[in-house]
Amino acid sequence: MAIDRPPLFQPIKDRRVFEEIVRQLEDAIVAGRLNPGDRLPSERELAQQFGVARTSVREALRVLEALGVIGARPGSERGAMTIAGSSNAFRDVLRFQLALQQIRISSLVEFRIVIESWAANAAAHHATDEDVAGLRALVHAMNESELGAMDFHVLDSELHLAIARMSRNELLVLVLEGARSAIERAMRQALIMAGRADWPLARARLSVEHERIVSAIEAHDPDGAAELIASHISGFYLETLMRDDHGDIGALGTHPLGIVRPGSR
Repeated sequence: MAIDRPPLFQPIKDRRVFEEIVRQLEDAIVAGRLNPGDRLPSERELAQQFGVARTSVREALRVLEALGVIGARPGSERGAMTIAGSSNAFRDVLRFQLALQQIRISSLVEFRIVIESWAANAAAHHATDEDVAGLRALVHAMNESELGAMDFHVLDSELHLAIARMSRNELLVLVLEGARSAIERAMRQALIMAGRADWPLARARLSVEHERIVSAIEAHDPDGAAELIASHISGFYLETLMRDDHGDIGALGTHPLGIVRPGSR
């Protein structure tokens, strides 16, 4: 005789139907009643368990699919399944939120210093010969004489992300990747403000700093690596984005790319 199992979900009495469906599905995942790869009940079955119309279930499932929580099972009938955390949804949501916010330059600099100095410290602990070789390959590519400022910036971003990945901290990497667009906007503006005449000198200084950071990581010097990358980040912004027309650090109001300078609020 088959044993009746209790339903995964409870009838919904709240007016905000789709939000309650999403909440109950989240609770089921957190509690371990649903795991990555498990197939969800059909829309009809979910509608019966929740006591709502199938359109409300469909709306909730679309939200969860957009967030990367569920996805269609390849080759199966119309149904959905929970998926593993390999989705880019967290990065995408954070990226959009940062794009919508008025982020001060000082906040961005502080964020990068805190996150990336910790990452450099951890990278120096965990670095393998292969890891260091990858960093040196990026630094070498940035030293190519024909490389333009924007191409240099792309490689610079890859170098910083590579160091973050060497920390072996998945959450740190996700957060930094999510913030990457905001960082890139500030970097592009910095390169524009630095001007063509100043770029060769700025590039030479950045290249020397990159070499020193990688050398500290290779030497397994956590404190040195953290200090060097913090100085590297703060120095770049201080010499470009945070200077006024007289060359002084100043409060210049709202950044044209949606980033707010210190003192403008």
